[in-house]
Amino acid sequence: MNTVYTIAFDGHDFLMVYNPKRKGWEMPGGSMEDNENAADAAFREYLEESGHEISVIAVKATDDCYVCAAALGAKIRDGEFISALFTELPDELAFDRSEYDEVIEWARSVTEKK
Repeated sequence: MNTVYTIAFDGHDFLMVYNPKRKGWEMPGGSMEDNENAADAAFREYLEESGHEISVIAVKATDDCYVCAAALGAKIRDGEFISALFTELPDELAFDRSEYDEVIEWARSVTEKK
């Protein structure tokens, strides 16, 4: 596995970015660099794509990537993509809804404990 994406919460809401190439909303993420662990890659990719810092709380390995649960931090710069907070998944997704349903609940349960 060499990719990671992050579900970061601000209270009950989570942030997603709109990817114009894929024409849909997705969680910030991307490829891990050779010297990175999943949490470091998640922080870097999240900052690049959304402009927000995050605090990674937990990492979960799935069949094809790592998923991080995080607390959303401050927006410190412009991101590569437009971002927005959601309480539920929007209709216009870049990836199949089934990819997100289970991991959003996992990430929400982990972050609410912190």
